[in-house]
Amino acid sequence: MIRKLRGASRLAAALVAVTVLSACGTGGGARSGADAGTLRVWFPGNLSEEIAWVNEKLVPAFKAEHGVDVQVEFVDWANLATRLSTAFAGGTAPDVFGHGNAAAAGYAANDRVIALDDYLAKMPADDVADLTFLDQGKVNGKQVIMPLRGFGHLLAYRADLVKEAGLDPDSPPKTWPELRSAADRLVVRKGDSITRSGVIIPADDPTSMSQAFGSFLFQAGGAFLDESGTTITWNSEAGKRALGFLVDLYNGPQAVSTGLGEATSGAGAQHPLVTGRAAMAVITEATLKSIHEQAPDVAAQIKVAPPLKDAVAASFGGAGNGLFISADSKHKDQAWKFIEFLLKPANAKAYVQAVGGIPARASLASDPDLAAKPYIKPYMDAASQFRGNPNVETWTQQREALAAEIEAALRGKVPAGEALDRAAAKAAPLLKRN
Repeated sequence: MIRKLRGASRLAAALVAVTVLSACGTGGGARSGADAGTLRVWFPGNLSEEIAWVNEKLVPAFKAEHGVDVQVEFVDWANLATRLSTAFAGGTAPDVFGHGNAAAAGYAANDRVIALDDYLAKMPADDVADLTFLDQGKVNGKQVIMPLRGFGHLLAYRADLVKEAGLDPDSPPKTWPELRSAADRLVVRKGDSITRSGVIIPADDPTSMSQAFGSFLFQAGGAFLDESGTTITWNSEAGKRALGFLVDLYNGPQAVSTGLGEATSGAGAQHPLVTGRAAMAVITEATLKSIHEQAPDVAAQIKVAPPLKDAVAASFGGAGNGLFISADSKHKDQAWKFIEFLLKPANAKAYVQAVGGIPARASLASDPDLAAKPYIKPYMDAASQFRGNPNVETWTQQREALAAEIEAALRGKVPAGEALDRAAAKAAPLLKRN
């Protein structure tokens, strides 16, 4: 999960907000800096809208309803894992902390978090059924993380550029051949250089690169691991076909894509769709939100297609960031009350209005306010077709090995099949550690 702040002014605002929190005693993370009865919560990221909503709306409302003091800190994603490791080692871990869903199995395996099934069992059955992404927060059948929102990768395109190329902007690509055909029409070249990519995928860091590959892997009918989670399958024929398709976009005399390594996640007004350096792009809902906020005129020309299909219509996504309860917490019941409060329908709605993404409750799928948001509705509509990471302990390390080989293939340094086999050989010892 990537939560990059949109715009320099918002970065400054976020840093001011975090500085104020630190001055109030939230910066150090030590239990000695807070009252023994205070609930300590860490949220990942530095998104100014989230910081404002949590501190100005959520926390005061929770305290008014439950009489519990809450001390909140926002920790940048890049520092989150290190900060948590240090806090656990020093006995100063927060009562509640947020993280991406991919981290769930690791924290569960190391007894850093508690299972939440007993708390869920006390909720009304219809209330639990309304929580969309619960199953993706389970490890070995136990609920360890409560997803706060969903996310996904979908194909977005510039309707004006599509129309200029003689294509129908109301009939986007549905299959890989249609995507390739459209990209061939939309690419612009100057000599041997591509000045406008026909299509691009997120490829600015290992996480986004593996997730982009995952979309095409799922569409080809493949999976990262087998159903038992004990065997690597990303190098199946489906995986090799998927990576081969992506490699052909970026390599050879008929390449239609460029810009590998360019920052696109949450890029807002600098995204290639906005600047005209790409006509189509696979993007997340958070990136689309940043475009709408920073470049509304161009955003009005951007449309989003349903998940592409090879063997099946699917894409990478599902449960995004969520909240854990620390095994070290002395306030577990209050911690659960905080999580439960945040997931109330009104709060779940307000959260995605501030942060973006797919609401954590199915009942909000038809909410008129959310449906009116062009950066939320397409992803809500596709929610049932998103698939995520396998919940295994060493997944994040395996993902690093996979992403390195995907990048090598996309840069033309190694054939797609060989790259996936090499990644599997590197990751197999990690998988055995689970």
